Amino acid sequence: MTKRTTLTLAVAVLPLLAMATVGCSSDKSEGETTSLPQLAREVCDSSLSPAARKDFEKLFAGRKVEEASYSSNLTKVADELKQAKGDDVEACGVVLSDTTDRGMIIRFGWAYGLMSPSDTSETAFFSVGDQAYSDGRIAYALVKCSASVPNLDPEEKHYLLARLNGPDSELPLAERQKLQISLLYPVLRKMAGLVGCKEAADLTASPSLSTTRGPE
Repeated sequence: MTKRTTLTLAVAVLPLLAMATVGCSSDKSEGETTSLPQLAREVCDSSLSPAARKDFEKLFAGRKVEEASYSSNLTKVADELKQAKGDDVEACGVVLSDTTDRGMIIRFGWAYGLMSPSDTSETAFFSVGDQAYSDGRIAYALVKCSASVPNLDPEEKHYLLARLNGPDSELPLAERQKLQISLLYPVLRKMAGLVGCKEAADLTASPSLSTTRGPE
């Protein structure tokens, strides 16, 4: 399990925004698949960069895919984050239509500190935002956010947190890790701007995918 300093709010878990479906999800019948290039352009509210779209196609190559029904307009997700009412908010995802293997899901939330993975043996760290790492199954990326959020402690430094789960893949571990960070970064960058993080202006258009040493 990954350890982090998170918000403690005595409220119910946020709704999954299932009714906020937009884009290609709302136009498709259940079970209808999409070509990889098309889905790469549309997924996560069309936030993937050209390089990330290519990496998306590489990660899902040979799979039948569709955008998850809960995928939401990122502006609406940002509005939920600004309220900081509960647990992480589901933003977008991909469903694999040809197998029971998991697809991909991206969530956003808040943290009062950087992450500390309990097992670093298969974890690769990247020079992305304030912190980013992947173990090939789950990837995290954080950026400091000085936006004023009413339910966050103004005396505490807070970070916008993005988490990507999946997909299962037979690609080598190191390649999966880079692809996950490549996909997660542009979505985090767009969300940071929508939330109003001043630091969003300092985020480069493309992330560095060279690995670094993790925290001691």
